[in-house]
Amino acid sequence: MATQPRIAFTPVQPLTGLSLAQESFYEAAAQTYKPGAVVQLVSGLLQECGADPVLIMGVAAGDGKNASAGTARQTVYLAHPDILFKGNLSDAAGTAISEQSDVGKYYGIAKDAVSGKWYVDKGDTTNKRVIVWGFWDGVQDGVQAAVGDTLTHVYFQFGHSYFQGGHTS
Repeated sequence: MATQPRIAFTPVQPLTGLSLAQESFYEAAAQTYKPGAVVQLVSGLLQECGADPVLIMGVAAGDGKNASAGTARQTVYLAHPDILFKGNLSDAAGTAISEQSDVGKYYGIAKDAVSGKWYVDKGDTTNKRVIVWGFWDGVQDGVQAAVGDTLTHVYFQFGHSYFQGGHTS
Protein backbone atom coordinates (compact mmCIF):
# COMPACT_ATOMS: atom_id res chain seq x y z
CA MET A 1 0.00 0.00 0.00
CA ALA A 2 0.90 3.67 -0.20
CA THR A 3 1.77 6.44 2.20
CA GLN A 4 -0.56 9.40 1.92
CA PRO A 5 0.79 12.97 2.16
CA ARG A 6 0.28 14.82 5.46
CA ILE A 7 -2.63 17.22 5.30
CA ALA A 8 -4.03 19.84 7.64
CA PHE A 9 -7.31 19.21 9.46
CA THR A 10 -10.00 20.69 7.22
CA PRO A 11 -13.77 20.90 7.55
CA VAL A 12 -15.54 18.82 4.92
CA GLN A 13 -19.27 19.20 5.42
CA PRO A 14 -21.94 19.98 7.93
CA LEU A 15 -23.94 16.96 9.03
CA THR A 16 -26.99 19.20 9.47
CA GLY A 17 -27.73 22.61 8.00
CA LEU A 18 -26.22 24.22 4.94
CA SER A 19 -22.93 25.80 5.95
CA LEU A 20 -19.75 25.16 7.92
CA ALA A 21 -19.87 26.74 11.37
CA GLN A 22 -17.10 29.32 11.71
CA GLU A 23 -16.28 32.33 13.85
CA SER A 24 -13.48 34.88 14.19
CA PHE A 25 -11.58 35.39 17.46
CA TYR A 26 -8.73 37.60 18.67
CA GLU A 27 -5.49 35.67 19.12
CA ALA A 28 -3.31 35.35 22.20
CA ALA A 29 0.24 36.74 21.89
CA ALA A 30 2.84 35.19 19.55
CA GLN A 31 0.65 32.52 17.92
CA THR A 32 2.57 30.76 15.13
CA TYR A 33 0.36 27.74 14.43
CA LYS A 34 -0.40 26.46 10.93
CA PRO A 35 -3.77 26.20 9.17
CA GLY A 36 -5.59 23.15 10.52
CA ALA A 37 -4.23 23.62 14.04
CA VAL A 38 -6.55 22.65 16.88
CA VAL A 39 -7.29 25.81 18.88
CA GLN A 40 -9.08 26.92 22.04
CA LEU A 41 -9.98 30.11 23.87
CA VAL A 42 -7.95 30.89 26.99
CA SER A 43 -8.90 34.06 28.88
CA GLY A 44 -10.95 35.08 25.84
CA LEU A 45 -8.05 34.79 23.35
CA LEU A 46 -7.39 32.09 20.78
CA GLN A 47 -4.35 29.85 21.07
CA GLU A 48 -3.20 26.49 19.80
CA CYS A 49 -4.13 23.58 22.04
CA GLY A 50 -1.57 21.49 23.85
CA ALA A 51 -1.57 17.72 24.14
CA ASP A 52 -4.88 16.05 25.02
CA PRO A 53 -6.94 19.26 25.10
CA VAL A 54 -9.88 19.27 27.48
CA LEU A 55 -11.70 21.90 25.40
CA ILE A 56 -11.46 22.53 21.66
CA MET A 57 -12.99 25.59 20.02
CA GLY A 58 -12.10 24.42 16.53
CA VAL A 59 -9.59 24.32 13.72
CA ALA A 60 -7.70 27.41 12.55
CA ALA A 61 -8.41 28.50 8.98
CA GLY A 62 -5.05 30.23 8.55
CA ASP A 63 -1.60 30.80 10.00
CA GLY A 64 -1.21 32.30 13.45
CA LYS A 65 -0.36 35.99 13.11
CA ASN A 66 2.53 36.09 15.64
CA ALA A 67 1.23 39.44 16.92
CA SER A 68 0.56 41.04 20.29
CA ALA A 69 -2.38 39.67 22.28
CA GLY A 70 -5.77 40.86 21.08
CA THR A 71 -4.52 42.67 17.95
CA ALA A 72 -5.04 40.01 15.25
CA ARG A 73 -8.09 37.92 14.45
CA GLN A 74 -8.28 34.34 13.19
CA THR A 75 -11.16 32.50 11.56
CA VAL A 76 -11.92 29.17 13.20
CA TYR A 77 -13.96 26.27 11.85
CA LEU A 78 -15.82 25.32 14.99
CA ALA A 79 -15.38 21.82 16.39
CA HIS A 80 -19.16 21.61 16.57
CA PRO A 81 -20.40 18.02 16.73
CA ASP A 82 -22.34 18.59 13.49
CA ILE A 83 -19.22 19.26 11.40
CA LEU A 84 -17.30 16.51 9.64
CA PHE A 85 -13.53 17.07 9.22
CA LYS A 86 -10.79 15.37 7.21
CA GLY A 87 -7.24 14.64 8.39
CA ASN A 88 -4.58 11.93 8.61
CA LEU A 89 -4.89 8.79 10.69
CA SER A 90 -1.44 8.15 12.08
CA ASP A 91 0.61 7.47 15.19
CA ALA A 92 3.64 9.21 16.71
CA ALA A 93 6.02 7.27 14.44
CA GLY A 94 3.94 7.93 11.31
CA THR A 95 3.72 4.21 10.60
CA ALA A 96 0.15 3.29 11.59
CA ILE A 97 -1.68 1.36 8.88
CA SER A 98 -5.39 1.98 8.46
CA GLU A 99 -7.85 -0.87 8.81
CA GLN A 100 -11.55 -1.08 8.09
CA SER A 101 -12.08 -1.61 11.83
CA ASP A 102 -10.88 1.99 12.46
CA VAL A 103 -14.32 3.20 11.36
CA GLY A 104 -16.43 3.97 14.41
CA LYS A 105 -13.47 4.05 16.79
CA TYR A 106 -12.56 6.92 19.09
CA TYR A 107 -8.97 8.17 19.06
CA GLY A 108 -6.89 11.00 20.46
CA ILE A 109 -5.39 13.81 18.40
CA ALA A 110 -1.77 14.95 18.26
CA LYS A 111 0.53 17.37 16.49
CA ASP A 112 3.31 16.06 14.25
CA ALA A 113 6.61 17.49 15.51
CA VAL A 114 8.13 17.86 12.03
CA SER A 115 5.29 19.24 9.88
CA GLY A 116 3.33 20.98 12.65
CA LYS A 117 0.14 19.36 11.30
CA TRP A 118 -2.38 17.71 13.60
CA TYR A 119 -3.51 14.13 13.05
CA VAL A 120 -5.96 11.57 14.42
CA ASP A 121 -3.74 9.50 16.71
CA LYS A 122 -4.44 5.81 16.17
CA GLY A 123 -1.92 5.08 18.92
CA ASP A 124 -4.00 6.95 21.53
CA THR A 125 -7.13 5.11 22.63
CA THR A 126 -7.06 6.66 26.10
CA ASN A 127 -7.45 10.41 25.43
CA LYS A 128 -10.30 10.06 22.93
CA ARG A 129 -11.22 13.34 21.21
CA VAL A 130 -12.59 12.26 17.81
CA ILE A 131 -14.54 9.44 16.18
CA VAL A 132 -13.55 8.15 12.72
CA TRP A 133 -16.47 8.07 10.29
CA GLY A 134 -14.76 6.69 7.21
CA PHE A 135 -11.95 6.87 4.68
CA TRP A 136 -11.33 9.33 1.89
CA ASP A 137 -10.66 7.41 -1.32
CA GLY A 138 -9.54 10.16 -3.70
CA VAL A 139 -6.15 11.06 -5.17
CA GLN A 140 -3.85 13.56 -3.40
CA ASP A 141 -0.46 14.56 -4.81
CA GLY A 142 -0.72 11.70 -7.31
CA VAL A 143 -1.34 9.04 -4.63
CA GLN A 144 -4.58 7.02 -4.72
CA ALA A 145 -5.91 6.62 -1.18
CA ALA A 146 -6.94 3.21 0.11
CA VAL A 147 -7.59 1.36 3.35
CA GLY A 148 -4.27 -0.20 4.36
CA ASP A 149 -2.25 2.96 3.65
CA THR A 150 -0.14 4.83 6.17
CA LEU A 151 -1.18 8.42 6.94
CA THR A 152 -4.59 7.51 5.51
CA HIS A 153 -6.99 10.41 5.10
CA VAL A 154 -10.07 9.91 7.26
CA TYR A 155 -13.32 11.70 7.94
CA PHE A 156 -13.88 12.39 11.63
CA GLN A 157 -16.01 14.28 14.09
CA PHE A 158 -14.89 15.92 17.34
CA GLY A 159 -16.45 14.44 20.48
CA HIS A 160 -19.45 16.36 21.82
CA SER A 161 -18.02 16.83 25.31
CA TYR A 162 -14.85 18.54 24.03
CA PHE A 163 -16.47 21.30 21.97
CA GLN A 164 -15.68 24.49 23.90
CA GLY A 165 -18.57 26.34 22.25
CA GLY A 166 -21.09 23.95 23.75
CA HIS A 167 -19.41 23.31 27.10
CA THR A 168 -21.25 24.56 30.15
CA SER A 169 -18.48 24.87 32.75
